[in-house]
Amino acid sequence: MSRAQERPEGTVSVDGQKKVAIVTGAARGLGKSIALALLEAGYRIVASDVARSLPESLRAPAGTGPLVHAVTDLADPGTGHELVELALATFGRCDAVVNNAGVGGPGVELSATTDAQLAAVLEINLLGAARLCREAIPHLRRSGQGRIINIGSLFADHPAPDGAAYSMSKAALAALSRCIAVEEGRHGITANTVAPGYMLTEMHEEEAAMQAQRQGVPIEEYMAQLRSTVPLQRHGTGCDVAGAVLWLLSDGAAYVSGQTIPVNGGLVLS
Repeated sequence: MSRAQERPEGTVSVDGQKKVAIVTGAARGLGKSIALALLEAGYRIVASDVARSLPESLRAPAGTGPLVHAVTDLADPGTGHELVELALATFGRCDAVVNNAGVGGPGVELSATTDAQLAAVLEINLLGAARLCREAIPHLRRSGQGRIINIGSLFADHPAPDGAAYSMSKAALAALSRCIAVEEGRHGITANTVAPGYMLTEMHEEEAAMQAQRQGVPIEEYMAQLRSTVPLQRHGTGCDVAGAVLWLLSDGAAYVSGQTIPVNGGLVLS
């Protein structure tokens, strides 16, 4: 039995209609895992990414109707409106937003970071997410069960050297979740942040390769060092994050709002 079959029907439908979620950064990494999990659970998906193609695992269901792919750049101020309009035109509603798209930043100290580098990170990691939330909120209100989930980071509260732009963007993203929770609670909308730790994604591997080179150690050794600091002794996976997202979207988390949910294997204890 699949997870979709196990989940109560009421958690993925409103008035007999399947819920619709917008997922950004859906072509790879955590976004791909989140989109797949939502499809399996019965959601209809607007899958947004700068990539012009999706992995086969996401393309296959498109013929049966539950997923539409949007090639977008969240640095474009009009993207949020475009995605919401696509959800309405394709599926007639918008019930959830998962802001997953993000970039890692220049990887240099703040003193060496340019205005352009700061702006590039904030445009996608923060402003793109804020604009999408703003455009979606009127429709999430109509849903009556609107959900916003922003994918943050361990590094929002526990920054590492050479990561100021990334850390500040993710810290502000968590603040955005709390602001929306306070403002929109009376409309039945919840807003939360999922904060992954060391996740086995392409972006993490690229960053780890850079750090390993700086330290003069093989990438395998550096990755093993990271795992040794995690109580569960492993990297996280997209399924780990997708599980937290599914819970926050479910009826079981209907009274959870304005919170940051760590998914870090016990690396940091709140």
